[in-house]
Amino acid sequence: MDIIPEDGYDQELKVTFQPELYLQRRIWILDLLRKESITQVLDVGCGEGQLLSPLSQAASWLSPPPPSILPPKNSEPGYTGNPIPNLHISHLHGLDVSQPDLEFAARSTAPSSDDIPLSQFHIHHNRWEELEVKLWQGGLEVVNEEFVNIECIVSMEVIEHLPPEIVPAFAPVLLGVYHPEFLLITTPSYTYNSRFTAPNAPTSARQGFVDPTGRTDRIFRHDDHQFEWTFEEFREWCDETAKEWGYAVEVSGVGRAVQPDPWGREKELGYATSVACFKKNNTMQDCERGRRGREVVTELALPSKEHELFSKHIHRSHPSSQKPKSLVEVAEAVVEKMDHFHETFMRVEELWFEPEISVACGGWIELLIRAAEESESLSVMRDGGIGNDEKIWMIQRLGGPTNLVPPWSANSESSLDYIPPEWEPEGRVFEDSAKADGEFSWNNSELETGNEWSENNNWGSSNEAGGADWRD
Repeated sequence: MDIIPEDGYDQELKVTFQPELYLQRRIWILDLLRKESITQVLDVGCGEGQLLSPLSQAASWLSPPPPSILPPKNSEPGYTGNPIPNLHISHLHGLDVSQPDLEFAARSTAPSSDDIPLSQFHIHHNRWEELEVKLWQGGLEVVNEEFVNIECIVSMEVIEHLPPEIVPAFAPVLLGVYHPEFLLITTPSYTYNSRFTAPNAPTSARQGFVDPTGRTDRIFRHDDHQFEWTFEEFREWCDETAKEWGYAVEVSGVGRAVQPDPWGREKELGYATSVACFKKNNTMQDCERGRRGREVVTELALPSKEHELFSKHIHRSHPSSQKPKSLVEVAEAVVEKMDHFHETFMRVEELWFEPEISVACGGWIELLIRAAEESESLSVMRDGGIGNDEKIWMIQRLGGPTNLVPPWSANSESSLDYIPPEWEPEGRVFEDSAKADGEFSWNNSELETGNEWSENNNWGSSNEAGGADWRD
């Protein structure tokens, strides 16, 4: 155990996370979305689109084709390319009250321009499924009929910012009126705040913000937090809420400090962020959830303004999607490409990101595998001698030219020192965030900041500086 000097008891301890805490939250959400094969997502409190942006990216390939396109071969394993499946999002909604944040989110989720010239060093990535992205401006206490029956709602670092009069509308609107299949919530754990000081440290040792509501003497991680639940308080709220609205819930956490706690409190304090996954069960009908939810909203009688559609993007799928060529034509394209590259072996995914190959397959990578299997000029190497790891599946060119010129000849630049002429360090200019330097959106950064999150409240600063990593 580390020895803390006597004069160090009135100071905060060094606490860092790896990956950073905001990334761990995002990873937890993305993993669940993949696990449940979610296709429709609403991000309440979407901020600048830090979650919406990755969700709007195209999947590398389609889900496996139906038997009518490619009859299955039971004796051979299928290809996924990754133990974590791709997301195939078709409908994406973001809701926030901040216009500057929504402007940035709209840019980050817009379709890429087809006018940008591609170089030989650019990996082309076709989109195989159409995606609709809608961003809305408004408060979560207001009912938006377009969100009813949405498959999954995400609330990432939002609930702790809600004013006391808005919190009672959270579950009735999200779980009642909208009744999604899944609701994913993350919120700071007040229990973990003790990790930042010695057990008997004076209150003055804590860097933070006194409960602005005056209901407790707790010191919060951010000046805009209206409350911070202990892990047990969060679990109790989740259990009661799940029972009330006909859901099952799993409560856990993410984020443990890299540094060992000098007092061995890791198990006692748990995780920095509390997380909960609500999953709809059959104890209540959707019509009953909706009726009860609307009744609560009516009884609350909160001042409200209808959501405004801020922006809408349509990401079109490639014209060849689900329109593959014959297996013979696919194999011919592979042979031509490998001969062009002077390669006897190429990884499956290497070939896939050659546009001619993926287009010929209509977006189904399984057709590439089957075409190589059935071709006399190609062979699929599945294990490479080190197990059935799909990431290293190779396609071998059989009977090709015997005097192939190596891709890097003795008189040409080597792969180690050749720099493409169009490459420039820091050559790409990224658009500025809607926030000034040091400012962050409250639901996604290392330091949450206070954006208002209600139509009838103007609470939370619009000019807050960044700070320590632990204030997530």
